[in-house]
Amino acid sequence: MAAQAENTLPRRRHSAGQATRGLLMVTAERLIAMNGVEGVSLCEIQAAAGQSNSSVITYHFGSQAGLGRAVLEFRYRRINARRAELLQQARDRGVSGDPREAVWIIVRPLIESIDAGEMFVPFLARVSANPRAFAEYLPPQLADSTANVLREMVPGLMSGMPGRARLGREVQLYNSVLSLLAELARGHQRISEAQLSNYVDGWVAMLTAPMSPATSELMGQE
Repeated sequence: MAAQAENTLPRRRHSAGQATRGLLMVTAERLIAMNGVEGVSLCEIQAAAGQSNSSVITYHFGSQAGLGRAVLEFRYRRINARRAELLQQARDRGVSGDPREAVWIIVRPLIESIDAGEMFVPFLARVSANPRAFAEYLPPQLADSTANVLREMVPGLMSGMPGRARLGREVQLYNSVLSLLAELARGHQRISEAQLSNYVDGWVAMLTAPMSPATSELMGQE
């Protein structure tokens, strides 16, 4: 019996450690989502998570940047997997060249995260708006699948644009989606499917609108 108790002890410790890591990540995600990267300290995250050990965050994550990287990696793993699933469904339906499908694939997993009560979207918006935090928090091996979805699904509609223009449209779409959905999440506002569909229409138009002669001329002069 003593040997059996010793064998279960490491598993219990591992389970407790994982639970603490998860609690710290969710707490940091929520506080940063509401107050911004610079508006939250390690002590505040520790206290809000109900942890009395002042070194608990450095023990599990090394630093606040390590904690931020863990949140991004944890959430993006599922979001990117969901986008890959939706992209494959679009291929199977023969609509992988439809820009509206592309925008839905980008947006739908974010909406699902919000509907699940997660604060990842406003957390990501805060981190993306802070160049220092974005550089420190984003794990080198981790990439948002937004660009990959766009580059596979809408090359024909954007192929006539200079590379800088295409990149600008991608950044504009990314920032607009994050900004709007983050505000909804922070305000705990529900969005109907009709409202969301209307926003998607606007994002598609933003992405695929032809370049004006004035913009083409200006880019040609640079």
